[in-house]
Amino acid sequence: MQVGLRKYRWYNPSHAREERAMILITGATSFIGRAVVRRLAAEPGQVRCLLRPSRREQQLPGGVTFSTISASMADLPTLRTAMQDVTAIIHLAGEEDIQQGKLNSHPETTANLIAAAQETGVRRLVYLSRLGADRSSAYPIFRIAGEVETALRESELDYTILQSAIVYGPQDQFINVLVMLAKTIPFVLPIPESGLSRFQPLWIGDLTTCILKTLHQDKLIGRTITLGGPEHFTFEQMMKEVLTATGTRRRLIRVRMPLMRWAIDLCDALLPSTPTPHWWLDLLTVGGATDLMTIPRHFGFEPHRLADCLGYLSHRRPWRRELLHLVLSHR
Repeated sequence: MQVGLRKYRWYNPSHAREERAMILITGATSFIGRAVVRRLAAEPGQVRCLLRPSRREQQLPGGVTFSTISASMADLPTLRTAMQDVTAIIHLAGEEDIQQGKLNSHPETTANLIAAAQETGVRRLVYLSRLGADRSSAYPIFRIAGEVETALRESELDYTILQSAIVYGPQDQFINVLVMLAKTIPFVLPIPESGLSRFQPLWIGDLTTCILKTLHQDKLIGRTITLGGPEHFTFEQMMKEVLTATGTRRRLIRVRMPLMRWAIDLCDALLPSTPTPHWWLDLLTVGGATDLMTIPRHFGFEPHRLADCLGYLSHRRPWRRELLHLVLSHR
């Protein structure tokens, strides 16, 4: 389905000059994917979104122009077709992939993407991973990201791996759900006891800027760059910032991880969908923090502080109704 095209320029190190480019984006219907599409579509260039066949309505950003192509990541011939005229790939795996059970196939589908890119001569690929990615990790979301990173390092592509901290913004699947729970549960809010884990939440606008700048910087080819906001928090400190932004007063009650996992298992058994999936606890156990200066050093700008970007949470919204819809929806 052709939605439209725009022109985008990026730096091609193999030719040492700028040229017109086509950017292919996977995971374009995720929270992060929609933000990346919107940002790139505002630049001069062509943007193509790779959409997996689905019976569900797929969310794409409105008000911008881009092209789409429907292709299964398991279908190499179709992937080769999707690569036509493409000069760079932005490979994303969002929270929606985790919740819809697609993450386990992520290494295999990425291998197909790499093969299709190499066969069609597409050299440049930017992969959005997560802090803590390690193929020997005991936690699936970190192990699978680590396996994908290894496949990219062993490929012949001009890759850059961006390992990101927790990303937040108006449509994220983390901070927004925490607010839904806080607005629904009266007086107190149970939170997992995450020990010494630290977090460095990254504003979605800063992440998209980093991705855009990565396409321009040949010095980042073959490198793994960690990304995070300008502050370190414990989970409790981060939760207090969120509650303050929403004008909500709740007493935070720390709950030990085994009990929290038991509660999520119970919700899994009783509800069509669990608002706090198991991968959340894995994320909170491992944490996600890096050097505070990594973005200024590699990309030349200061990322936004958490408190300065939570204004969207103060807008009037039917938080309880949104939580009910989330719980009753089938993944």
